[in-house]
Amino acid sequence: MSQAAVVAAVPGRSDELLERAGQLAVLKEALASVGRAGRGAVVVICGEAGVGKTALLRSFCDQVARSQRVLWGTCDPLFTPRPFGPLFAIAEGTGGKLGSSLAQGANTNPQQVAVALVQELSSPLPTALVLEDLHWADEATLDVFTLLARRAEETLALVVGTYRDDALEKAHPLRRVLGELATTTAVRRLKLAPLSPDAVGQLAAPH
Repeated sequence: MSQAAVVAAVPGRSDELLERAGQLAVLKEALASVGRAGRGAVVVICGEAGVGKTALLRSFCDQVARSQRVLWGTCDPLFTPRPFGPLFAIAEGTGGKLGSSLAQGANTNPQQVAVALVQELSSPLPTALVLEDLHWADEATLDVFTLLARRAEETLALVVGTYRDDALEKAHPLRRVLGELATTTAVRRLKLAPLSPDAVGQLAAPH
């Protein structure tokens, strides 16, 4: 499959990836397992700001984009975030029922959007769906993420959500979402540790 098959472009390009071979292998195996078993899964990646979550996912998506469909949506750090913000970026590429659901404006509800997204991710083509920076997500997006995670096994997709664990105060709504999904069998958590001093030195050397 050509790069043109990617319906939502991955932002930027892969940076040099150091000390992330294990995590990259986990993501690739999770997506391969979706294809083999015909059941979707969710991986939630956490780590402090700047730890390399985006670089890991860029590398992962670059490597799988030739044979799988890639969808990418990012939550923005806004005081008044747009409801379903990252899903609009995804719908620009997919259109269909997802785009129609989001186009209803004030009448849009998370249940409708989640159903449309599950249907989109149930297509014959395995999909890697990235929802980045969920700590900035609006509540409507978090509702969709919760519903999608609960129905992930009905899809043919690997859903990957990322968040900064150092950015979640005790009352943050994402904490409740993660707690509710803790016992969901399709959900796996992956924590990124900071790079070693040697790796940081390698990255900093050219500068």
